[in-house]
Amino acid sequence: MTIRASRVQLIWSPVVGWVLMSCAASVAHAQVDTPSPARQTLDQQTPQLDLPDASTSVPAAGSRNDGANELGISVGAFTLYPELTLLTGYDDNVFATPAPTVGSSFVVVRPQLELRSEWIRHQVRLLASGGFGFYPAASTQNYQNYLLQVDGRLDIRYDMYATGLVAFRRSTEALGTPNVSFAQAPTVADSMPVELGFNHRFSRLFYELAASATKYWYYDYSTITSLGLPAASRNLTEYEERFRVGYEVSDNLSFFIAPSMNQRVYVETINIAGQQRDSQGWTVNAGATWTPGPKSKLEGAIGTTSQNYTTAGTTTSAFIFSLVGSWNGYEPLTLRPAINRTINESALSNYQNYVSTVVGVDFIYDIHYPWKAVGGLSYNQAAYTPAPGVAGVSPRTDTFIKASIGLLYEVRPQYSIGPVYEYSQGTSTDVAGGGPQFTRNLFSIRLVAKR
Repeated sequence: MTIRASRVQLIWSPVVGWVLMSCAASVAHAQVDTPSPARQTLDQQTPQLDLPDASTSVPAAGSRNDGANELGISVGAFTLYPELTLLTGYDDNVFATPAPTVGSSFVVVRPQLELRSEWIRHQVRLLASGGFGFYPAASTQNYQNYLLQVDGRLDIRYDMYATGLVAFRRSTEALGTPNVSFAQAPTVADSMPVELGFNHRFSRLFYELAASATKYWYYDYSTITSLGLPAASRNLTEYEERFRVGYEVSDNLSFFIAPSMNQRVYVETINIAGQQRDSQGWTVNAGATWTPGPKSKLEGAIGTTSQNYTTAGTTTSAFIFSLVGSWNGYEPLTLRPAINRTINESALSNYQNYVSTVVGVDFIYDIHYPWKAVGGLSYNQAAYTPAPGVAGVSPRTDTFIKASIGLLYEVRPQYSIGPVYEYSQGTSTDVAGGGPQFTRNLFSIRLVAKR
């Protein structure tokens, strides 16, 4: 099944506003953002055929659209960026299972409309996107995902501004990805995040405050196995409060310290497995942001995190790290790393949580106009912690590897088409207990149209 399941975490703030931590927003606004633990729960389930876009990138937020050949349609004081991606091909293991497998052709449609303000001060952005997949030989895997988002920035002074966002997202938990209990039809997750942020700078010293709340609802469309939690036992609200303080050593290098707290509150006080999973956690990161050029920006951090489950009296701690951004130090090549470790909530009844380690990179290589190569490689490990009081359960580790390669031909800068191949596999130390054990091949043709 070819799905993007992006679970976005937002933060509630009694003082400033609402902002959604969206992957698309971080790239479009040239900001580097480390996913929160709750957001990473679904972000790590990277979609099949989720290759970087080799088309001409859109201007950064706030920039002017003066060239006739640039992307975007002027709408008064706004610029509209429409985009449509079509994928059609064949998946030889739709259900991500050991042999015998089930294959199916598929069609994926991904429309997107983005409206950005072109004001000198303040910013506002409206985003509407969707992902619709159709499998003629496996109709239970059909999906309809979408995102509606409004985010913005309020300039208070030249050295002070507030940010906010509110969104509604529907996503589908893809089979063959971490933290998914097998079901004939995948579970659907709705989330509504809101966030408010405040940023202030004193010469080279800066600090940022943010707070968010995200409400999650889950919907099962087939029977969940006894090893998995049903939707009603997974509904929850997640809160997070963050603080970052740093110093800008030069125009392209800054260092920071970023502590944060979170609270995870489930709707069911006691779930179907007789467990109480409410928890509180804290994280401390130290890192740096480096901007080596106009097309490159990287942010890395290391630190520690801990999640305390109040009723059970247990604590899970982990050393964490992250690296995100984009590097274009060699002109024909663009690299986008995605490295992260977090403690996430488990969808399995026998395990309380899992430590997620994601190491990946994708690339765009300009061979010679109009040809471009695109692809990526990722390693994803989920190390599960047994739930307290459950007998006969040992720690379990699931591992997922994915590699993709594609060749795109730009008919014009606004249009590209070409073949894509992707290989993925999943293994587990506990296959008998429902862990993944599969290999998967996808072949497709991708068409991207932008204006």
